[in-house]
Amino acid sequence: MLMSVIARQCESVDYSELSGARVLITGLTSETGFDLARGFADHGARLIIQSPEDSPEMTELAAVLAENSAAMKLFNDPLASDDQALKLVQTAVQEFGGLDIVINLVSVPAADVARLETMEDVEGLVSDALRIPLRLTESAANRMRLVWVEGSILNIVRMPDAGGGRAAMLADVLRAALQDLTRAMATTWSEQGIRINAVAPPSSVGALSGQRAASDADLSAFALQLASRKSRSVSGYVLDAEGAAQRWG
Repeated sequence: MLMSVIARQCESVDYSELSGARVLITGLTSETGFDLARGFADHGARLIIQSPEDSPEMTELAAVLAENSAAMKLFNDPLASDDQALKLVQTAVQEFGGLDIVINLVSVPAADVARLETMEDVEGLVSDALRIPLRLTESAANRMRLVWVEGSILNIVRMPDAGGGRAAMLADVLRAALQDLTRAMATTWSEQGIRINAVAPPSSVGALSGQRAASDADLSAFALQLASRKSRSVSGYVLDAEGAAQRWG
């Protein structure tokens, strides 16, 4: 596990360099990602938040983030196409004059998992789940390159616990695809100093041995660590963030 390697890189947690950082977080909902966004807000980052949810709960959470962050913008525009993904990155860059950190949150609905019947269905769902994060990653990395920003991009994919059957098969295929894409993108952008990593759901073997998906607190601890200067040599990895909050908190 690379988690122990990252943990050894720092004896104390200091994220003062994140003050004023320009952070784009996509896929935030009232159920997923708030702790992560609040972690950056509490460190004085400037936030661009994209949420597919337009609800009173999301409005209240956005108000909390706005109180604590150096600046915050919330967008409820959908991310259903490549053009919408590219437009969001462009808008974020225009708002803050660039991007330092991008975090894409992807949740695979349980209903979609329940409908899986064939390997073709599994591969199609994996392709659909990763398409927009891939476009966001490519667009954000290109923008960072143009202005010589050595940024950090993190793709977080969550799905129902893979206890067996369809979910287990999906978890393994999804994890393998995410590993291939992450390594390829990290290699492509390494010369520009742009780091690309991912968090995947537990594999079927991991789930059977008791491993569970990372909590929001774990994801927050992990995302902050990866965005800090202490992890500037970490790129191209697909990791499990379970227990990160206890390890680094």
